[in-house]
Amino acid sequence: MWRFEDEYITNIKTGAVFEVSGGADNEDQKIISWTKSTSDSQAWEIIYADVMPDPPKKGELNKEFGLYVQRPFHIVSALGTHRYLDVIGSNVVLKTPNGFNTQVWYFD
Repeated sequence: MWRFEDEYITNIKTGAVFEVSGGADNEDQKIISWTKSTSDSQAWEIIYADVMPDPPKKGELNKEFGLYVQRPFHIVSALGTHRYLDVIGSNVVLKTPNGFNTQVWYFD
């Protein structure tokens, strides 16, 4: 299980975080799980893909995981080009925003 806290996507059991492999801001660069540091290659931003018409109601924000339930979102790298996390085959990679569903994530 993973949670979004501060700007990190952190494994609840191990404390490891999502990291852009080699810190390289390249198209199709793989995402790995690594020991937490202060590198931008481990920093992420959550951008919700929908417009939330009303303020969140009690219970909508899951504080344990740091995400809103059932709201589509993108995970955006803090590296210079701000590429999105994308799924290509069995890999999670950095990709320029393209509107495909492989770049949309949900918390359930």
